[in-house]
Amino acid sequence: MADPHTPYFEDVLTVLGDNADRTESFAQYGNDDGEQMLAEIFVRLDHDRAKAAGHPHGLGLFWTQTVGWLWMRGTSDGRFSNEQPLALALIATPASIASAVHTLLTGRAAELPLKGEDAPAAAYPALQELIRATD
Repeated sequence: MADPHTPYFEDVLTVLGDNADRTESFAQYGNDDGEQMLAEIFVRLDHDRAKAAGHPHGLGLFWTQTVGWLWMRGTSDGRFSNEQPLALALIATPASIASAVHTLLTGRAAELPLKGEDAPAAAYPALQELIRATD
């Protein structure tokens, strides 16, 4: 099976624009003989913008098909920790993610998580099927 969440990942990166560091962002997908084992996305936010928002070691976003979107603070050793919900929708629209990132990068992390809007099933049908399979 082809990676079902690459279109979603690409759409999120496109909407985030310069707020995302594309070279440090990735999507992973794995299955075992057709059984879905892993679907995750990591987006590293632009370091300069994260630093300006009060996060000197950067910010990262993390998504899985069972948890949804989280944001994390960078640490001095290059890791990310302190996962917090970013948006409450499991498959939040890319625009919802961009809105939450704007909130984060303008120093208003205390306002998170945003409610977010669920992406319509027609937009990412393979991803919706993957989530149903893991429920």
